[in-house]
Amino acid sequence: MWAAIALVPEKDHEPMYAMHTLVNEAVNVCHLDKNLFYAKGLINAVLRRVLRNENLYQEISEDKNPSYPDWWLRKIKHAYSEQAQNIIQSSKDRPPLTLRLNQRQTAIEQQDLYLKRLDDAGLCHKKISSIAGLRLNNAIELITPVPVSQIPGFFEGACSVQDAGAQLAGTLLNLQPGTKVLDACAAPGGKTAQLLELFDIQLDALEIDPARAKRIQENLDRLKLENARVLVGDASEPESWFDGELYDAILADVPCSASGIVRRHPDITYLRQEVDIKNLQVMQRKILTALWSLLKPGGKLLYVTCSVFPEEGELQARWWLSSMPNALRLDAPGQILPSKEHDGFFYALFEKEKK
Repeated sequence: MWAAIALVPEKDHEPMYAMHTLVNEAVNVCHLDKNLFYAKGLINAVLRRVLRNENLYQEISEDKNPSYPDWWLRKIKHAYSEQAQNIIQSSKDRPPLTLRLNQRQTAIEQQDLYLKRLDDAGLCHKKISSIAGLRLNNAIELITPVPVSQIPGFFEGACSVQDAGAQLAGTLLNLQPGTKVLDACAAPGGKTAQLLELFDIQLDALEIDPARAKRIQENLDRLKLENARVLVGDASEPESWFDGELYDAILADVPCSASGIVRRHPDITYLRQEVDIKNLQVMQRKILTALWSLLKPGGKLLYVTCSVFPEEGELQARWWLSSMPNALRLDAPGQILPSKEHDGFFYALFEKEKK
């Protein structure tokens, strides 16, 4: 019944299904389970009354019906007293659909040709040229999101869907030709693909879940990208997959609370518990410590989360500096809060001192 009610459109909006279809199908479901058969009359009556109610959708204040559990709100307000309301509101905004043009197929000076393809397909768009003062060359936001099947050239590898905030990884690492790179916790492969599109490198993409590792390879195949190995293994236990050759650069996009992408996954606030944040913090430190040993002296490690909690961001970066005397912190945006153009991320860049 709740599923049917959720499909009732707001007033003056085009319905996804005819209203009588919603009622009939909801009632028909009761015939599939003998334990629900008794409820068909009730469901029929309730849904018909819902359809007659012109005030079904009403704006409910955040104070009366919070979008977050108490512990979540407490953390947000403590860390960001002035921006807390904007962060809360951002979780209700429609997330942007941003493309990353495949620079191997469309050079920067040829992007106008692809933009014309978008125009011809009736897709309004805008260029996102920078975030947090860092330049982006290949980010295009579609004003009205559409399925990837309607995006010109998607299945031929012309572009990928990737939030603009996530596209900063390539800008920050700025890799040299021939560099050996590890993308740890790589699935589904968005940042792996971006690095291969931008730089002539040798890359290992590591993922602990075999099914998700398969998705990395599928994305690389679609984008026609080479010079990558997809490895299955635990980033915190490199002895099971590391071949002994140190890396010039490591991208550590570690597991986190995903508190910066709530609008894409609204169930996060209900699935997470406060104790999860501490457990994730411990896991992140374990991964960082293991990966640091795989980095060459003079190499760079980019630490990334899609979180807005300081425990997974700035506090973690400070802990790392105090724990690793051979770590130098380089310029990076740090905490990026969610906005209409991008999700929330944290970036910290470290260099391993040369011996």
